[in-house]
Amino acid sequence: MGQQHRKETKRRRRTAYIKRQKEIAKNSKNVAPVQMAKKVSKD
Repeated sequence: MGQQHRKETKRRRRTAYIKRQKEIAKNSKNVAPVQMAKKVSKD
């Protein structure tokens, strides 16, 4: 089993990550979504 402090670190890192994602989502609501790569048909 992992050590106790790793659990705390992971949890803190995850909450920080989620917070950043929410900020990004909030800021980019009025921005057009990024276009994903399109499939190229082979001829």
